[in-house]
Amino acid sequence: MSEDELPETQAARVDWVIRAPTNQEMRRRYDIWAAHYDGDVGSVDDYLAPLELAKTAARHLRPDMCLVDAGAGTGLVGEALMREGFNNLIALDFSEKMLAVAAGKGVYRELYQCDLTKPTKLGAGCADALVTCGTTTQVPCAALREYARLVRPDGKIVFAVVTGTWDENGYAAVLAELEAAGQLSVLERGAPFQMMPTTEPDFICEIWVMDMTAAPKG
Repeated sequence: MSEDELPETQAARVDWVIRAPTNQEMRRRYDIWAAHYDGDVGSVDDYLAPLELAKTAARHLRPDMCLVDAGAGTGLVGEALMREGFNNLIALDFSEKMLAVAAGKGVYRELYQCDLTKPTKLGAGCADALVTCGTTTQVPCAALREYARLVRPDGKIVFAVVTGTWDENGYAAVLAELEAAGQLSVLERGAPFQMMPTTEPDFICEIWVMDMTAAPKG
């Protein structure tokens, strides 16, 4: 694993990581990119989703709630949440190197390296709410079942959804399964916006708020 593999331009680096062919390769590329990630996408002008997600979370959740940030990366969402007054945050991510950057920011009280498509170390219903930003482009749809398992009954999931990949990557089918089981329902869909207008202008995002309607299983 070497930083020599990183493409030369910001846009090319974003594209190289987002379009990794497998989950394991995505993890490897994020590890390589970690030290440069914030410089490439950390500007609010380049990556709008963390700010929009945090503003939505602030409308629906109390600042003292325990929030899991799934796919936390280097903590950009955590920083946006902290600016909205949230201070009880747990980070989950596949990339150890990305989490190492996040740990240095002092945003999260706990950080766990894990595969979000499998049951994590955290217990069912351990969180008041879960937030996740842009993961529909990269994390397999099985992760939605784990998100639902982690959130307590009547808790919420605030999800920055890349709409073009929601159906394509199987999330719509998993959501329908959870809705049919009476476990989860969509409470709100925000207006669409360009998630990364500089580097990935075709990525259209909506902030969805999902409501847990039954006790998590497992």
